[in-house]
Amino acid sequence: MRVKKTYLFSKIPVVMCRMPHLHSVVIGIWIKHGSRDEPFEKNGISHFIEHLFFQGTKNRDAKAISFAIDSLGGDINAFTSREFTVLYVKILDKCLEKGIELLCDIFSNPIFPQEEIEKERSVILDELRTINDTPDELIHDLFMEKAFPDGLGKPILGKENTISAITREDIINFHEKYYHSSNCIISCAGNFNEDMLLNMLERNLCLRDFPVRKQVIPSVFLPSINVYEKELNEVHLSVGMETFPFTNPLRYALTILNCIIGGSVSSRLFQEIREKRGLVYNIFSYVSFYLDTGVFDIYTACSRNNLNKILELIMKIIKEIPENIKEEEIERAKIQTISQLLFSSESPASVMHNLAYNELYYNEPYEVKEHIKKFKSIKTTEIIEVASILKEKLHAITVLGPITRRDIDF
Repeated sequence: MRVKKTYLFSKIPVVMCRMPHLHSVVIGIWIKHGSRDEPFEKNGISHFIEHLFFQGTKNRDAKAISFAIDSLGGDINAFTSREFTVLYVKILDKCLEKGIELLCDIFSNPIFPQEEIEKERSVILDELRTINDTPDELIHDLFMEKAFPDGLGKPILGKENTISAITREDIINFHEKYYHSSNCIISCAGNFNEDMLLNMLERNLCLRDFPVRKQVIPSVFLPSINVYEKELNEVHLSVGMETFPFTNPLRYALTILNCIIGGSVSSRLFQEIREKRGLVYNIFSYVSFYLDTGVFDIYTACSRNNLNKILELIMKIIKEIPENIKEEEIERAKIQTISQLLFSSESPASVMHNLAYNELYYNEPYEVKEHIKKFKSIKTTEIIEVASILKEKLHAITVLGPITRRDIDF
């Protein structure tokens, strides 16, 4: 794969990876603005705008947008994260011109009709209620809200009261302030002619610049124990701690350590708590990296009677890791991680995402072979160093289900 970075006349960075053996291309426009950047009283507005992109432009109504992408046999979609908002299209290489025109029209020319705002408001409120009825999703939002109360923890979808209060004027002002040329990048992967792609982007992407730059509120991690009583069949548990930002070199060792602790079916958590003791149906850990911080989190669901035993086992496993980690565990975790990198390099959508993340966090091209080299070179001492850091970290614990705080022995 050959990765290249260039700039449009508007100074928008474009990172590209040609994959000439494919018949498809994926193009994403990434705005450097997510839920953490929203005022608390406007929480959810980025996700609201994401919905409204598909509800009409100066050139097409919502129905015409749907028919246009289906006529190309492609897929156009968007997502909002805590730090970014992304609009992307996946199309056949022969449909590149029409796909770019459609993507740029949706991104550059939204009109935010009042009637569509009200329809999407109703859709988002239903989406929120669905999450509130889905405890294995809800608990992660509850965990982040309490662990990072100063901003990063704001829920991506917002809250019912904030979504209900957002006006068309709010949406227009927010869009004008943040969705501009100096606050975005473009990422492309697949089979395309570079000159043709850049020319089409130049012709179709019409974004003005705006002098205001976003101010990131530094995240502050708050260790705590929070219990949310709810009538459920199980108790849902999240145990997390603050780790490292995306740019910290220790994130490579932490990624390997995560595989060992709970990131796979051979992990210690899964083998000890699920396979050996049969206390849960599933248990896993994961890592998330952000601009200024990171999270290592463990999730499981269990019977009310088993919660304290599981908490005890989780803490025991984390504390014992630095003293008894095995070389075969490290090697197995490296093989798993490198395999996932190689699998992702065969997907233009994954490559498009990885190109964007490297540009947004590192401001440099993404080369999968360089990441593989870094994972291969991690030493046992580095894994032990990170495990020792985790061992000393304070925890944020969130519990959701038919249980009270006095039932938890921690």
